[in-house]
Amino acid sequence: MTKTYTHSPRPVGGPISFALDGDRLTVDSGRKVHEVRLGAVETVRMTYEPGRVGQKSFRTKVTLKDGKNFTFSSLSWRSMIEAEQLTAEYRSFAQSLCDAIAAANPEARFIAGKPYWLWFSTTVVAILSLLLMAYLIWQALNMGSTGVALIGALLAIVGVWQIEPMVRLNKPRFFRSNALPEELMPKAG
Repeated sequence: MTKTYTHSPRPVGGPISFALDGDRLTVDSGRKVHEVRLGAVETVRMTYEPGRVGQKSFRTKVTLKDGKNFTFSSLSWRSMIEAEQLTAEYRSFAQSLCDAIAAANPEARFIAGKPYWLWFSTTVVAILSLLLMAYLIWQALNMGSTGVALIGALLAIVGVWQIEPMVRLNKPRFFRSNALPEELMPKAG
């Protein structure tokens, strides 16, 4: 039985369609059609990708042994300002694809989160930014600039709200193909 998934990865441009049939995946970008043998998959990486305010996007990147890769995400763009969360479709297709990859290549690695160097760099920059913001707030309060301190505090809160999920959810780790990381999947229902 063929399992399909279609999404528009960008506000401009056409949709990309995926058709999973046994140990083969057909990727149709509208310009080109590629057939991927799932036995050639080296890694599957699932990540959290921050979207616009109030939107979360989750992405799956599949890398082949020859270095080629393809991605699909849980967010499908309808226009420049409107995107749709494909919760059930993404969850179902990601699970089916991971199961098919594990069956075709038991050596394939399943990784959650960003590469370690990128996750670590993001974490360090986030911590340094928050420390600098705390220093700014402290200096503003010492100089009697309550307004500047309040603006700094507001910016710090917004920063934590945006950066914390990127650091927490994208911590690198392995997972099993039959147990996808629930925190890297759009919430059902």
